Amino acid sequence: MLCPSIRAAQQAIVLGERPVLYLIDGHALAYRSFFALQRAGFVTSSGESTSAVYGFSATLLNIFEKFQPKYLAVTFDKGLSGREAFYPDYKSSRPPMPPDLKAQFERIFELVAAFNIPQLTMPNMEADDILGTISRQAVEQGLDVHIATGDRDILQLLGPHVRVQLPQRRGDDIVYDEAAFRARYKIEPSQLIELKALMGDSSDDIPGVAGIGEKSATKLLQQYRDLEDIYAHLDEHSTRVRNCLIKGKDMAFLSRRLATIMRDLDIQLDLDACVLGDFELKTVDDVFSQLEFRSHRERAHKLHGNEAAGIVKADDVVETVIVRDQTALDDLVNTLNRAAMIAFDTETTGLDQMTAELVGIALAVAGERGYYIPVSHRANNGAGQSSMFSEPTGDQLPLDEVIAALRPPLENPTIPKVAHNALYDLVILQRYGIDVAPIAFDTLLAEWLSNPISKFLKLKALVAHTLDVQMTEIDELLGKGKDQKTMRQINIEVAAPYAAADASMTWRLVQPLRDKLADECVGSLYHKLELPLIPIISQMQRKGVALDVDFLREMSDQQRNRLSELQAQIFELGGGKFNINSPKQLNEILFDRLGLPTEGLNRTKLGFSTDANTLNKLRNEHEIIGLIESYRELAKLKSTYVDALPTLVNPRTGRLHTSYNQTGAATGRFSSSNPNLQNIPNRSEVGRQVRRAFIAPAGYGFLAVDYNQIELRVMAHISEDATLIKAFQNGLDIHRATAAAVYGIGLDEVSAEQRDFAKRVNFGLCYGQGAFGLASQTGLTRAEAQSFIDAYFAEMPGVKQYIDTTRARVWEQGYTETLYGRRRSYPQIKAGRRSRGAGNEERAAINMPIQGTAADILKQSMIDLDARLRAAGCAAAMILQVHDELVLEVREEELAAVGPLVVETMEAALPDGKSLRVPLKAKASWGGNWRDMHEILP
Repeated sequence: MLCPSIRAAQQAIVLGERPVLYLIDGHALAYRSFFALQRAGFVTSSGESTSAVYGFSATLLNIFEKFQPKYLAVTFDKGLSGREAFYPDYKSSRPPMPPDLKAQFERIFELVAAFNIPQLTMPNMEADDILGTISRQAVEQGLDVHIATGDRDILQLLGPHVRVQLPQRRGDDIVYDEAAFRARYKIEPSQLIELKALMGDSSDDIPGVAGIGEKSATKLLQQYRDLEDIYAHLDEHSTRVRNCLIKGKDMAFLSRRLATIMRDLDIQLDLDACVLGDFELKTVDDVFSQLEFRSHRERAHKLHGNEAAGIVKADDVVETVIVRDQTALDDLVNTLNRAAMIAFDTETTGLDQMTAELVGIALAVAGERGYYIPVSHRANNGAGQSSMFSEPTGDQLPLDEVIAALRPPLENPTIPKVAHNALYDLVILQRYGIDVAPIAFDTLLAEWLSNPISKFLKLKALVAHTLDVQMTEIDELLGKGKDQKTMRQINIEVAAPYAAADASMTWRLVQPLRDKLADECVGSLYHKLELPLIPIISQMQRKGVALDVDFLREMSDQQRNRLSELQAQIFELGGGKFNINSPKQLNEILFDRLGLPTEGLNRTKLGFSTDANTLNKLRNEHEIIGLIESYRELAKLKSTYVDALPTLVNPRTGRLHTSYNQTGAATGRFSSSNPNLQNIPNRSEVGRQVRRAFIAPAGYGFLAVDYNQIELRVMAHISEDATLIKAFQNGLDIHRATAAAVYGIGLDEVSAEQRDFAKRVNFGLCYGQGAFGLASQTGLTRAEAQSFIDAYFAEMPGVKQYIDTTRARVWEQGYTETLYGRRRSYPQIKAGRRSRGAGNEERAAINMPIQGTAADILKQSMIDLDARLRAAGCAAAMILQVHDELVLEVREEELAAVGPLVVETMEAALPDGKSLRVPLKAKASWGGNWRDMHEILP
């Protein structure tokens, strides 16, 4: 968020009547985009990394669209401009260019050529110096200059006729002129090199003056013009600053030389060569298509004056039928009764399945026509708009009549039903009295199961990617931000084509996605495991769980008092009040005021990291660290759960309804949201207190059944390790048995510390952890951690063989799979790139068959358990699923029958024709709330 002064200054930036030369700092933009977007999943379905190309081309298109430039050029680095000659450490700590980025530069060069943009480069020269020289020449020739870059060093070039654009990830680019620079830095643009001379720049290995930070440097430059002026008035500085300046004088002037952009290179601006002509649309479109940049393709075509090739509008291929009267409804019902397959979708007032109100229902029995039944759109106000306070329009059928008419065909067990994210629409319609069945296909689940890391899980993106049809985005219909409307406020004639397209395009997607499931060999898993879970999850979500709101309110008061106590103690140890949640202020307290060691700590823009891992390393250095950790944990739990949970209780049901997401993890695990119950800590006392608030109603209790070491049991099976198999078959404590084997001692000789260490290794290896990860987690040196892992593998060679074999196999196949056949592909490995990303994928590949199989078993147990509970006629209901645990709400008098049934079902839940080399074990606990439970089985 920009401060008001900077934003006001930016709004005032307007170039004059002079022609404008637009310069793009190609290297800086590519680097910044590569790292800024690296975690956003910019990888094509074939495994090609695209973050740098995406960011670079987005900036390029933004400039084309906003400014329609006549003159434009792009610069690239070709060296260090000789700075390394007089300071060998210049940029010496920068790692080599990542292979992924290097490959993307070829694509960037390809795009630059396709757009017919001249490149400005010089042998052995940095792009900064080319920009400095060309911008000077352009201004002298009567032009204004606009520079797009990811490098703030360029801000020193600002002047009356030069502005600098710093692209941001969300498109809200920062544009600087001299006024905006002064508003941000409180100094003149020409003083930026003086600032770097004093404070240094770690990103470029510019040393600066030791002991002078940004705050001190800025203060000096507000009083004195430059280094010469500062050193001419040494007697006016404080003793500490004066001593730093005297000691660091040579480095100050050297640093200024390093930071100063050259403006007199032997390169000449050829303005005629920078005239931007028509670009090669086909080449640009081909590149964007290969990179799967759909929106970029559309933008490029619009710039060229035509629609995107190969992409058609949904409105052009879908006929919309609005059902407004009884005759039309009767005709639709007859059509539905004869249908071979029905696609359905709901339009509602929001995204919360338990509170959103039904606005309309969309249906399709073919891909070229969609039906829309409006039920609660509001009347127009006369200006083509409607208000949420308006009365429903008169040209809509009564809701109860629509529900009664649609119930028979939508519940007909002989007619398959399909939807995109069927769980949402199923819960909505169940609330209104229609239990849609059978759910024969869910296009969201199909795409996810075919490719768990797909970028096309949203319907519009999936349709564009699969069918080359462009659909209207919801933001185009409802708007954004404070002016956003609900679907109820949209006119029926506008909403109907949008809704009808949702249903008809979903219908069209079924066959290509069915083929895709077959190609990926996951069709059986889809139909036997994922689809049957949809109605089970919908029951869990609608059932919800009771919450002791009074207990949470009392707990909130207690935690508020405890936070005040912790805060006072932290302030006392820190020497004064400060914002504990501010990384910048925490830096000043921990490292400046208290002088805690910084060796080995990660650096950030604000100094040193103060994240949880960093505080853990510093725990033994000062007692303030433990207090800060306690404060953070308590504050997070208070805001996330203790204060938030009561606000999420449904006013109609009086219960809490979480939303489960089948597609939340690539391994197949569930995730949950609103609230996220997966992350409630169970090991800390504060976390257990939160669980105490989840309560069973009178006459009922909670039956929690948890798999015992399921992931390690799966690892024993997959690795075929004899030691692990024997330990599980004999019913031993696996962590104690591991410690005994590795340390060469008896089971009764294993200490608690040794068992805990073995436990960390057991689970760490399941997640592909190596010596570095184990050392970070335990405080051992890397050599000590490697020594322990070596000893572990010596005793359990099957585990080592599994890890080695999996690594080799994933590089051959590009994917790993579970015992059920669930697959996960790895784009970096699939593309043959040996990079940091590929290393992360290797670790994920080792874990996926283990965690994924455990998730599959848990899902199978839910399906089996649902069937057995129905057959037994029990009132017991599954209400929570957290990791390897199922929680049921059970009548007290049914516990004796239900408890053994659940344990037996979970222990027998295995894929068809499969068996594990070790037994599955589950333990059951019982209690009136989720915290205070006692074990009853086995």
